[in-house]
Amino acid sequence: MMSSYEEHEINNLKWYEDPILQPDNNSQQETKTNTCRSLCTGLLTIMFLPIICIAFVLFLFLWILPGFGWLYERYAEARDRNTYYPPDNEMKPWGPDNKLIHVVHLTAPESIHPPIVYVSGLGATMYVVKPLLIQFVENMAQPIEIASYDSPGYGASEPPSDWNTQTAENELALLQNIIDRLNIRKPFILFGASAGASLAQLYRMTHPDDVAGVILFDPTPSNVFEQGSPMANDFNKAFSLYQKMARGASFGFMRPLVPLLRHFVAGEFGEIFRRLPPGHVALFLTKTMLLKTGNHFRYWHPIMNDITKLQNDARFRRDIPLLVVSALNWTKDRPHGGLTREEMRQWWMENQQPFIRSSNNAGFISRTDYTHTECMLDMKLAANATKTMLAELY
Repeated sequence: MMSSYEEHEINNLKWYEDPILQPDNNSQQETKTNTCRSLCTGLLTIMFLPIICIAFVLFLFLWILPGFGWLYERYAEARDRNTYYPPDNEMKPWGPDNKLIHVVHLTAPESIHPPIVYVSGLGATMYVVKPLLIQFVENMAQPIEIASYDSPGYGASEPPSDWNTQTAENELALLQNIIDRLNIRKPFILFGASAGASLAQLYRMTHPDDVAGVILFDPTPSNVFEQGSPMANDFNKAFSLYQKMARGASFGFMRPLVPLLRHFVAGEFGEIFRRLPPGHVALFLTKTMLLKTGNHFRYWHPIMNDITKLQNDARFRRDIPLLVVSALNWTKDRPHGGLTREEMRQWWMENQQPFIRSSNNAGFISRTDYTHTECMLDMKLAANATKTMLAELY
């Protein structure tokens, strides 16, 4: 019950000041509390909004976009392989564990000359090499048999089940197996291009009776991985670099870089991409090809070591004719290890000399007007070198 004082106060109120129309103090307090709470929530939201955005972007990049990238990469690689896949008769189950190997064999039953076994270089595939071999035969202007292949993981050749099984010994055994399976008439001429020159030289040293003559187009010096080489740092890091690129390619991150590589990358690497067909460039930036190229650097090193040991062996057969064509024009002013172009030319030529000293019947041609890539792609030059070798053999 109200006291007499409260009743007096109510009686003195004007009609519109009725207490039931006045705000509830408890409600006012709750409103203030809610307002403060909303203000704090807004401030916290503003403070954490950048963090939320960053987390969302990371979520996109780490989960959603890589998922789409992975699907896109699978689709694009399958599409490109269907577009550039070779005829069925060029796929042979002659690799390790009966893996399919892309083998190109241009026969010439009427040829009176030794067949040619062409060993291609680092990153090259039959998508590029086969048209070059056809050009080579046309430039020869006479029937000649020539054969080549893609090592497991290159081009259409199936990749190995375990990349660690790729070794110098396995690569040498695969080359011998393909020669035997194709029934290549012996002795034949071995033609090694770029990094393929190393494997060709190793085969010549370990199977001298199979080889009538050897042609090496701009062979990489066998000491290129050793300390003191201007290229050692780049070459020794290549395996790790290609492994990282392969991881990026598996999520579709490398393929969009094709236009950049073709137009903006300088030096020998950029020149290769500008001169090769766009389809091959796209294939090169797939996970499989990048893994293969990285592993090529890994087993290329022991191939070089084996060559060095055999070249220094006095029992080694040195009567097989050998021709080295050296490309001495570098596209950058300072190609490797801080050397100038002229210093790099000199180093390159001097360190190709062990190839020459491995034969008592060797020739050396220095093409200062050719870059490494130009040398690999000039089939007229390759045909002329072969004609010179045939003249020596006869």
